[in-house]
Amino acid sequence: MQLKAYQGDIIAAPLDAWTAIDIQISVIIPSHKQPGLLAEAVVSVLDQVAAPPVAVIIVDDGCPYPDSRHTALDLAAAYPGRVFLLRRPNGGLSAARNTGIDFALQAFPNCRALHFLDADNRLQPHVLARALAALDAAPAEVGWVYPDIDEFGGRVDWTTGGDFSLLQLLIANYCDAGSVVRRDLVASGLRFDETMRDGFEDWDFWLAAAERGWRGQHLPMAGFRYRRRPESMLSASERLRPQLLGLLHRKHAALLAPKQLLELEAREAPRFALHMPDDGHIRLILDPAAPDWTSVPPSTARAEMMRAMEQPGAVHYPECFCFTEATTLELLSQFGVLHMVLWWGERLLRDAHVVALQIVPAGRPILSLERPGSAAGQVAQSPLLLARSKPLWEAAGDPSPLWIESLQSADPQPITALLRLHLPVGAAVASPVALRLLLLEVTALARIRAKRSTIAATWKQEYRPPRSRMAAAAHALQGLGPILPRMPAPGRRDIGFVVPLFSFAGLEKVILNQAAVLRGCGWRTHLIVLGSAWIDRGEEFSAAFDSVLLMDRLGENAIAWEGGYFGAGISHFGGSEAARDVLGVLAALDVVVNVHSLAAQALMAPLRRLGVRTFGGLHLLERGPHGEPRGTPNVQAAYEHAYDGIMVISDQLRDWCLGAGIPGEKIHVIRNAPGYPSPPDRITAALSARATQAHRPLQVLYLGRLDRQKGLDRLAAIMGCTQDSGITWRVIGRAVLADGTAATLTVPAEAPVFRPEELDAAYAWADVLIMPSRFEGVPLVALEAQRMGCAVVATDVGAVAEIIRNGEDGLLIPHQQAEEAIVADFVATLLRLAADRAAVHALGSQAAARVARCGWPATMHPFIQYLDQLVPPPAKPVPSQPARYRHLAPNASSQRLDVPR
Repeated sequence: MQLKAYQGDIIAAPLDAWTAIDIQISVIIPSHKQPGLLAEAVVSVLDQVAAPPVAVIIVDDGCPYPDSRHTALDLAAAYPGRVFLLRRPNGGLSAARNTGIDFALQAFPNCRALHFLDADNRLQPHVLARALAALDAAPAEVGWVYPDIDEFGGRVDWTTGGDFSLLQLLIANYCDAGSVVRRDLVASGLRFDETMRDGFEDWDFWLAAAERGWRGQHLPMAGFRYRRRPESMLSASERLRPQLLGLLHRKHAALLAPKQLLELEAREAPRFALHMPDDGHIRLILDPAAPDWTSVPPSTARAEMMRAMEQPGAVHYPECFCFTEATTLELLSQFGVLHMVLWWGERLLRDAHVVALQIVPAGRPILSLERPGSAAGQVAQSPLLLARSKPLWEAAGDPSPLWIESLQSADPQPITALLRLHLPVGAAVASPVALRLLLLEVTALARIRAKRSTIAATWKQEYRPPRSRMAAAAHALQGLGPILPRMPAPGRRDIGFVVPLFSFAGLEKVILNQAAVLRGCGWRTHLIVLGSAWIDRGEEFSAAFDSVLLMDRLGENAIAWEGGYFGAGISHFGGSEAARDVLGVLAALDVVVNVHSLAAQALMAPLRRLGVRTFGGLHLLERGPHGEPRGTPNVQAAYEHAYDGIMVISDQLRDWCLGAGIPGEKIHVIRNAPGYPSPPDRITAALSARATQAHRPLQVLYLGRLDRQKGLDRLAAIMGCTQDSGITWRVIGRAVLADGTAATLTVPAEAPVFRPEELDAAYAWADVLIMPSRFEGVPLVALEAQRMGCAVVATDVGAVAEIIRNGEDGLLIPHQQAEEAIVADFVATLLRLAADRAAVHALGSQAAARVARCGWPATMHPFIQYLDQLVPPPAKPVPSQPARYRHLAPNASSQRLDVPR
């Protein structure tokens, strides 16, 4: 019979031996300028043993040599119904293979598999039979089987053994084009990219298949013979490697997305081997807080580790060991610092063999992390130890245990590093269990090392990078350090607030309230402090944030103050290893909000390129000593291109941004509300009490930082001028900034108060709150005082006029006048109010009524709706870790550690 289905230029004899419906495997051989080698490739296919009916499809890709056509014609004539010739204009290797694929799919309805064989390569007699049997036995998602690379011409044979790993395929192509693929894989429409004529088209093909859900499978002892010559298409491609890799990464950006990389890492290359005494198993995990992981019997885990040490390119075992107890993980999770400890521990392990965690009481409501250097003397009682696998493996092979056992002493021989974590807990946390587990593990590894064979696991050479480092290599492709080992939570999105410091002040209260509202709407919220090793952690913190990560001494202070945009500073915190590490912390977030972190400005554009939505948070227009604009808004305008949006707290800031050229569509006004909730009965009691206090002397309060910005010198002058007026003063606050000089106040300053009930008591005590600031945003202290019926007298700086209607619910002092005039206006206003208590009561009542209508959920609502459009909520839960190691523990179910969230 003569084939009619394919409309191309076909030269073939009738199918005498096999009919079209008999063909089960099609071997596609592109032919271009290799006429002397073509026959060898074809004959190696025809000589297959025990294979089902095979068709050889030679695709003459516009070869200018007549011998190519003549050889193909002779082969087709000699093997009727087995060898076919297709001729086409030159289109490159991909086009030739695609032509063969199209023909095979149309011509051979029962063809089950296709093989791509280059004209200069060969097959041993059993390749196709083995490959088809492997495909038949493999799960349905296995779309191709790939061989080892056995060279001829060259002298090296290369292994591609081990379980298929997409993570490894992202960094190294170990699937040769000479693989055998299922019909279904190409029947779905997948083809080689015909624009990639310079090479790597096969790598691109496998990645595209993986994007469609297919996986590969190694075919051991396949018998695929690869002709190695010093000059070839491969060597030409390698000279263009940087350009071709860039093209691959752009085409397959979805596979390199940070969350996708985390999921692959969790499935194929868990980062930690977690040793705990709780159930006698070793847990291979990426994120200890994730609900699922693989729990492996110790003997099985150690055997896998030995395989990984002997075949690092074929077998993965975590590079980082973690020794601890469940109670320690629970405590770290409770305070939201578990991932911070793991991130810093991994980072310190670059230079240390062992990292020890020390947990000490903070003594006050703060949280801090120190990195003092060596852990000498602290390892024995550390509640959590991190160690690199290779030093432990080498210690297990040391005839003497003295090196590793010296960790018990005050002067350990291994290089150690200490993380000292200050938590608001009652007592230090110490335990000898972690070190005992480490030493027991080294002893157990020594026994398994003593029993291992001296014969190499494979005689073939390895060219792939170690699997223990493949996740880090994949992260590096995106310009990232290790991605923070925190898995996405099912059905939730992640938002991070980046700040340079976090003390208990107005800006921090705004962030706390915004984060609390977002968290209430289903977001996971994270505080990232870039530039400080401590934070104030009040009672409100746990309701606002799921986690905190403190980072300092990473080069974040690399700032150029000269030559910036309108005098704004320029962040040089970019391009360094530390900057890449910080990007790894942020890259898996859905949204990042940069609130006044100059260092983080250099990271926003790379994050946005990765698909993270970036927002800037602006809270005030700063002024220099001569009243000149400076600070964050100018910086924000300089980096506006790197942001999806700008969050501002006032119309004044919005207008400034518009004037600076920031598009109005990017600007989101999120107005402030009181910094903390107050019980309605407390507010009612304060307002009711004011009606009975009209005859007492006027009580005036200043509450805030004691520095020049807040008008400390003005406050001292005002207090001095009213000293004999009968006004009762209270000053609550402390110096925080460097310019908080000791001004002479007529009453001693009281220590700051932070608890809501203490603040409300102070506001309820006061008839008037005074704010003589030089610049402000929208001060929360004013809103909090107004809620309690306290009249506010303030300079009309910043957006203060947006929360005080002069003469209706507060009084504004003009700021654009001489210092003496400002002080005089404050004095005159206070004396007038002292004489007219009804006016004071009226101002306070009006203010309380207006603030009662304010609230963070209402003010955040439009922005949250915008975020829902920009980053839609997950339609379905993120799949849990598929646990690539379940085959190691067929009788062990996944264990779950119930960690408080």
